[in-house]
Amino acid sequence: MVIRNLTLFIMLMMFSTLSFGKLTADVDRTVIEEGETFLLTVRSDDASPDLSVLESNFNVLGTSRSSKVSFVNGEVSSKKEWIVTLSPKKTGFSTIPAISAGSESTPPIRIQVVKAKAINASQGADIFLEVKLDTNMAYVQSEVIYIARLYRAVEIRDGSLTEPEINSAVVERMGEDVTFQTMRNNRRYQVTERRFALFPQKSGSLAIPPTVFDGKVVVPGASGRSNDPFDRFFQSQQRLRRVQVKSDALALDVLPQPKNYNGDNWLPAKRLVLSESWSVDPPRFKVGEPITRTLRIEAVGQTGAQLPAFKEFPAQGIKQYVDQPKVETGLLDGSLVGIREEKFAIIPTTSGKLVLPEIRLYWWDTEMDKEQTAVIPPKIIDVAPADVVTGSTPAEPEQQPLPETEQTTLADNISDLQSVENAGIWPWLALTFGIGWLLTVVAWIRQIRKNKLPAKSHETSDEIDEKSLNEAKSRLKQACKANDANQAKLALLAWAEAAWPESKTRSLLSVGERLHDSTVIQAVIELDEVLYSNVGNQWNGDKFWHDVGQRLKKPRQKPSGRLKSLPALYPQ
Repeated sequence: MVIRNLTLFIMLMMFSTLSFGKLTADVDRTVIEEGETFLLTVRSDDASPDLSVLESNFNVLGTSRSSKVSFVNGEVSSKKEWIVTLSPKKTGFSTIPAISAGSESTPPIRIQVVKAKAINASQGADIFLEVKLDTNMAYVQSEVIYIARLYRAVEIRDGSLTEPEINSAVVERMGEDVTFQTMRNNRRYQVTERRFALFPQKSGSLAIPPTVFDGKVVVPGASGRSNDPFDRFFQSQQRLRRVQVKSDALALDVLPQPKNYNGDNWLPAKRLVLSESWSVDPPRFKVGEPITRTLRIEAVGQTGAQLPAFKEFPAQGIKQYVDQPKVETGLLDGSLVGIREEKFAIIPTTSGKLVLPEIRLYWWDTEMDKEQTAVIPPKIIDVAPADVVTGSTPAEPEQQPLPETEQTTLADNISDLQSVENAGIWPWLALTFGIGWLLTVVAWIRQIRKNKLPAKSHETSDEIDEKSLNEAKSRLKQACKANDANQAKLALLAWAEAAWPESKTRSLLSVGERLHDSTVIQAVIELDEVLYSNVGNQWNGDKFWHDVGQRLKKPRQKPSGRLKSLPALYPQ
């Protein structure tokens, strides 16, 4: 009974943390020839989609369904997937309407259905190749889509398809192969489509050689048996025939960079987005405190390697430290998408109003055939002064005169003196005992100060204790191995306190600046971000030890008559 209740509790906890995603839909391609089939994939977290809306423009040839449950970071996510095979009912532009599931719906998807090309030499062939370009004219270093399709009406057992080999162009394969069916000359073919992105590197005419398929196909209606008598007990073997088919050669007209282009780096793209983000949103600036600014370029029709690096922006009253860039290449809507992301650690050095200058990026819009400009406008930021921490004692408050009603007059003092004289010897005895008690208190305070004097000189000693340095450095190494950012900070500050006992080191950044090492400064800035920002970055302790731990050398020690040791940094 206990086990059953425990199991039920665990299941309830798991399903209470289910993460629900949005309803999505996508197709394997958006340009389809008449008679071809294509795949529509719908993903939902729970509710089943209404697929009946597809029947008005498409023939639904089949639907398969699958489910996937994953457990990541303590959360269970469940996703269901419907893969629908569709065939268009008409040529021209068609729209896959919005598909609803529960309270959500997908955006419409527009596709184009074109007429099928006539088959000449390959008419009636069991297997043949077709290739095409998405354009016959393009700018140098811009993206051109090369599509290779293998048509087969027979079964393939083995084979390979060559990739385009072009000396004056960069060739990138785009995603996985797509398989579908189509009708050609009243015969059904299975089609495998493979796409490549070509980036011509020089202007002029670019020759693209034929693509070749080399493989083995099953001979229809033919079978044979091995001479081995034991094969009589097994299924008949299929006969294979080796085939090799070639596509047509193609030519591309490559245009040079326009003369009126204003950018320093030639950047042809279909779309481009320039954006920025901050480790704290909205950013708050204070003298001496780092904050991270992330600049990002996303360009459709370019690889990440083609995107230019950001330049350090000149700004008075600001120090900058640049991290290693993050460069990626993805796939979106049948084109490559290049992404470049760079992080700048910004440290204000003066308070008041400072200006972050404009960032401007020129690029060439290949779809509109004109120059475009992406801009991040200048920003005026308010920098607060640094927190001042001093050890000085507060000034004594000014003595304010008593109110007029409480002021003591000379006549009052005389009358008080006369009253004491008339009181006899008892006031004088009280005064004597009071003075004696006061002298005793003063002697006691002086003795306490005398006893505490060695401890004070011990605290203000500028001598360096190697034992404390080594212990703090060892603790830092252990924290780095365990990827414990908080313990690493404590150990590093403890090392700094032992290394420079004459001054209190309260921040990680002051450690890096005191060591005069840009690598250490960058490392402690990243550690500070992990500890205090909301971005949730993962901290790499091994890298921190490599960048910082190896540079923690014993500082030069001032000459002194004797060596005074610091108390243990980590008492047991």
